[in-house]
Amino acid sequence: MWGPGWWGGPMGGLWWIFPLIGLSIALVLVITMVRAMGSGRSFTCMGSHRSEGDQEVAQLTREVRQLREEIKQLKDSR
Repeated sequence: MWGPGWWGGPMGGLWWIFPLIGLSIALVLVITMVRAMGSGRSFTCMGSHRSEGDQEVAQLTREVRQLREEIKQLKDSR
């Protein structure tokens, strides 16, 4: 294989097309995923970005505020 001569094989020098096709498919997938995540829409198997998790976060934030107010009241009463 390393000796003199042409080692093109049966492809006839068209071997470069397969990595090119693979890279183009990967690039399309990356672009599609970045656009889907950036716009907030769901991507085929991904759930929606605006879901029950946002409501839970808002509820937990309210609870934390209430607890901080209670702690302030307890500190002031001492």
